[in-house]
Amino acid sequence: MIFFGKLGIYNVISPKAYLSAWYTCNNSKTRLSWHALVIVIIRNHLAVIELSFKKIKPGQEILITTNSAFYKNVYESRVISVDKDMLCISIPYYKGLFVPLNVGFVLNLRINTGDEILCFTSEILYRNVSERCFFLRLPLHYKTQEKTSNRKCKFVTVTSSKGGVGKSTFVINYAIALSRLGKKVALFDADLGMANIDVLLKCNTSYNIVDVIDGRKNINEVISPAPGGINIIAGGSGMQRLSNLTSVEYSRITNGFNFLESNYDYVIFDTSAGLSKNVTSFIYSSDETIVLTTPEPHAITDAYSIIKVILENNREVALKLVVNKCETPAEGAEVLNRITNVVKNFLNYSMEPFGTIPESKLVSRSIKKRNPYILAYPSSKVAHSIEDLAEKEVQSVLKEGNSASHSNNPFINRLLKLLQNA
Repeated sequence: MIFFGKLGIYNVISPKAYLSAWYTCNNSKTRLSWHALVIVIIRNHLAVIELSFKKIKPGQEILITTNSAFYKNVYESRVISVDKDMLCISIPYYKGLFVPLNVGFVLNLRINTGDEILCFTSEILYRNVSERCFFLRLPLHYKTQEKTSNRKCKFVTVTSSKGGVGKSTFVINYAIALSRLGKKVALFDADLGMANIDVLLKCNTSYNIVDVIDGRKNINEVISPAPGGINIIAGGSGMQRLSNLTSVEYSRITNGFNFLESNYDYVIFDTSAGLSKNVTSFIYSSDETIVLTTPEPHAITDAYSIIKVILENNREVALKLVVNKCETPAEGAEVLNRITNVVKNFLNYSMEPFGTIPESKLVSRSIKKRNPYILAYPSSKVAHSIEDLAEKEVQSVLKEGNSASHSNNPFINRLLKLLQNA
């Protein structure tokens, strides 16, 4: 909301500040003039700004961009000190090298305070070369990227005991089905050995999570749009590096995943088959894990084995079972019931029988075309089955209020802790 007066634009005022001022004026004993209302509004707005800037503390990481044609990268810095209206930061660096920005440069800053991300623009007022720091004035206006209560991101890991069960194909079509129900979905290819999400979707992923870890790119720069309205992120060799990060790399990846958590309804991980250290870390960190299997006898045995190993280490996980490549609905239902009953009777764990997907020649045909079957053959039984699973998921979230057990602890904190303690 913008107010005009004899001096031009006073400021950009938040609706919350306006309503607070309006309430103050209308409930005061003396009726206040319009100019007095503006003064109250600005006073309230500045109080909110001061409260947010009090959250800025020394040591917090800053991501910086400029509008200059010569400095186009995302640079890193840290808060050194903060005064009432002045901010002192370390000279920005990129790939370990200091960036020689001059006095007068306009910087776009993003500071992660933990509760929110403060975004504002400021100008370099003074540069202390010997101390390697800049001084900037805190602005009168800022934006925040704060998680709102109506968006609760759900982190989902999809795994299998063996290759060949159609895991990546399932993940892609399931993500698109959720997207078509109005959900914002990011698909993360965390398969170290057979990363192929980009190939199956005919997407060009020039960057991956390694570029975020090394500071070459911000997380939003490695996200690639894909068919069906979803976004994909290539993991690359960065998955192996998550267990051995420096403090700066830790901060980068934390900021990246916090961005995903704040901007998506679902982040779905396509992991490697089996139970490597990386796979189990994703399983135990996620809000839920979907175990995919087929009606083949050895696949059923392997699925039970992987479920048993998962529960031996952590019984607080939320596991769902999907049976893929079913010849008939009866076959799928029989396998679902058999596995979930055995898990209940021998492991004393109630596993959700999430659903089944029929065998179809259209699946292999869509893979060859590199076009997900839910898009290529939307009227097929296999497409309807994946849509039913997505609908079931969305309805369960609405019914339960998305009360994830990990909701108070960010996903990336859980994941990195597990990887580093492994």
